[in-house]
Amino acid sequence: MNKKFQMGVGLGGPSIIMIFVVLCLSTLGALSLVTANADWKLTQKAAEAVTAYYHADCEAEEILASADATLKAGQPLEANSFYIPVSENQDLFLSLTQENGRLAVLSQKLIVKSEWDYNSFETEYNDTLVIEK
Repeated sequence: MNKKFQMGVGLGGPSIIMIFVVLCLSTLGALSLVTANADWKLTQKAAEAVTAYYHADCEAEEILASADATLKAGQPLEANSFYIPVSENQDLFLSLTQENGRLAVLSQKLIVKSEWDYNSFETEYNDTLVIEK
């Protein structure tokens, strides 16, 4: 009665490690996908904002050319400042001035139409320090 001790192939430890590695890689893949999607949406918003700005800038250049042609024709300007809509919340402000019979851009900048209302949002926690005497 000779009993030989045989070692079986241990598959428990490597299986657990393999499951852990697969879960880690799946989680990393999902996080990468979510991050890439968020980056794509942000890129789209930035591209839309830049496109809207340059459309307004193009319109400002057309206004400037029209005003210059009006001056060359010897007629006075109707207005010296213009608001060109860029988006729902922004306008491009163009201010012109006359110098020696020529037009010059005095100011061209983005103007925000509405102010941010900080009081409309409630804080989630209060971090003020209360000292009792």
